[in-house]
Amino acid sequence: MSRSEANGTERPRTWVKDLKAGAEVDEHFAVRSADLRQRRGGGPYLAAVLGDRTGEVTALVWQNVDRLREVLQPGTVAAVKGQVQRYNQQLQLVVRTACGVSGEAVDEEIFVRASAADPAQLWQQLTTLIEEVADPDLRQLLFRIFSDPDIERRFRLAPAARSMHHAFRSGLLEHTVSMASVARTLARHYGLSADLVVAGALLHDLGKIWELEIGPSIEYTDDGRLLGHLSMEALFVDRTIAELQAFPAETRRHLLHILLSHHGEYEYGSPRRPKTPEALLVHMADNLDSKVAGMLEAIAADGSEDEAWTPYSKILERHIYRRRPGGGNGPA
Repeated sequence: MSRSEANGTERPRTWVKDLKAGAEVDEHFAVRSADLRQRRGGGPYLAAVLGDRTGEVTALVWQNVDRLREVLQPGTVAAVKGQVQRYNQQLQLVVRTACGVSGEAVDEEIFVRASAADPAQLWQQLTTLIEEVADPDLRQLLFRIFSDPDIERRFRLAPAARSMHHAFRSGLLEHTVSMASVARTLARHYGLSADLVVAGALLHDLGKIWELEIGPSIEYTDDGRLLGHLSMEALFVDRTIAELQAFPAETRRHLLHILLSHHGEYEYGSPRRPKTPEALLVHMADNLDSKVAGMLEAIAADGSEDEAWTPYSKILERHIYRRRPGGGNGPA
């Protein structure tokens, strides 16, 4: 479906961040999720999440549920008509009609935002981190992996997650460079193997390039759902190590342990918990970078500067205090 006016000109886009209660909406949105639910009084309704690169909004379908359920498929783009309403201090879009949008008419960059940092500069920072690794075996391994053209192409573009943190184009690269830089500083502070920590940090989410794919939304691949990024990257790194001559067995053991334990706890999908200081540090640096980035994203998201608190973040499981130190928000 075209977004053109009757005179053939492209009409201005209505971004999610600009939605206001009471507004009528006729726009293309990516379908992030859609769940069929039951009303308290009986009968089905559809609860969906629609989005673009500026944010997401809950969408509700009360009528023609079966037909619109076929249209509002996660990972696709739909042309939606409806009205914005406010419920429990949150905006929601009540959908009256919707129809699918063909792939040829979809500009994916409208629906998934990109890192504010320049990917070329981030890649140069990653390359510098590798060049500064003193251990010749680890440096050779890192160069072997990151000099592969297919890995570089995927790594420059990939998100770090589907929704948790750095969930945008080049988010993986931004997160990896930030985390590796912080981890190296901490390793030197504690007198640990900075080379091993940097190698583990640079490789800790390598499997995300095969686990996730970007279209109108960020979705899991089949391998991502079945295998997960930890197992894919550990297998890949181990195969690459086998191609190198005389790679030290103890270094291999330490590095693979970092990769397999960086989620920290079994309940977070970690096959192993960190059992070396370097593995613990990589896990903590990963958690630190992702949580701080998540908070900053919540503060920068919808809401005016006059509002002291963000909406409740399901991901962080809390409200975030918006006002920054020295912001001139009045007396304590």
